[in-house]
Amino acid sequence: MATLSVGSGKPYSTIAAAVAAAQNGDTIEVQAGTYVNDYTSISKNITLQGVGGMVSVISTGLIPNGKAIFITSGNITINNFEFSGAKVSDGNGAGIRYEGGNLTLNNSYFHDNEDGLLGGSYPTGNLTINNSEFAYNGRGDGQTHNLYIGTVANLTIDHSYFHDASEGHEIKSRALNTTITNSRIFDMNGTASYSIDLPWGGNALIQNNIIQQGSSSHNPVIITAGEEGNNNPTTSFVISGNTIINDLISPSSFAVRNSTAATAQITNNKFFGLTSSQIAFGPNAQTGDQFLTSEPQLDTTHPWSLTALSIGLVLDTGSSSGDRLTSNPAVKGTGLAGAAVTIKEGTITLGTPTADSTGAWSFMPSGLPDGAHIFTATQTSSTGSTATATLRKRPVLILP
Repeated sequence: MATLSVGSGKPYSTIAAAVAAAQNGDTIEVQAGTYVNDYTSISKNITLQGVGGMVSVISTGLIPNGKAIFITSGNITINNFEFSGAKVSDGNGAGIRYEGGNLTLNNSYFHDNEDGLLGGSYPTGNLTINNSEFAYNGRGDGQTHNLYIGTVANLTIDHSYFHDASEGHEIKSRALNTTITNSRIFDMNGTASYSIDLPWGGNALIQNNIIQQGSSSHNPVIITAGEEGNNNPTTSFVISGNTIINDLISPSSFAVRNSTAATAQITNNKFFGLTSSQIAFGPNAQTGDQFLTSEPQLDTTHPWSLTALSIGLVLDTGSSSGDRLTSNPAVKGTGLAGAAVTIKEGTITLGTPTADSTGAWSFMPSGLPDGAHIFTATQTSSTGSTATATLRKRPVLILP
């Protein structure tokens, strides 16, 4: 397994060249910056890692491959990438065209494409989206969406943000299993249709999200399942712990329209702008409904955080100021303001300091033996994004 570097002064000047040279298991580190019309098709099992910030891949014209900026069909992880401007001659261009394999997206941003991400039918495939944002995708025809994935085994979305789709849906999934958790799905002032569309049914867990239907939405239903038929088996359809906000004044508004054969389990959700008769249409069982009297304020911040996490030594506190050996080597660092930082040595958690309003944090462990210590610091933001850094504290040989 090798690491290939892309960027100014690096061995590869384009992402496409590095992908062509990569082998299965390799990592491609791409320096933060703008890469224009850097199209590539990836069928290998590799990781693409943005380094030093976001890697912005911009398309400025019709994409020659007729599909997408990236076409993926391997077991691929993409971290810290931004995709925008995707257009093709048939009007269905995407930031990424998913064509099979296992694709994981972390801390990435898809905006102003004809489709944010578009995927076909690959029943053994898996797509995972963490701490990512899809915004302003769609060409206004109602057939292009922020996210549209075909028949795959699993679509999993966590701590992500979907908003302002143009005419199309915020999320459209024909996956056999769709899981959407801890995320924000907002129409805002846009013209999106459904917030979540599961047209062929399938098992679904929609939990702990904030979902807002905007006043300009062109469809009064917020979550819908099975309206195009029960092509996918549906044995579990759970909508739990969400806050669902309706800003569209329409007697036809519904939080959930269930056209599958399963009973929608609607539990412990909070609703604003809907009456009790507008919670669900179709087979459903409701418990714990709460109706809010004032509209919650929407959090419109990015879900991804690229704030660098640093870790370093505090002044040595050992018995001898010169031997650099200490039983309790204190560490300090900077990171995301207000984020919790987990300090570990190996698999043992030593403590969990919290960064202050400036992002500074410090920690002094106790009970460690003298000698070398390797600490790992991992920060977790309120949106779930993480960053990791390592400090090696080694003893210095003191000659008599």
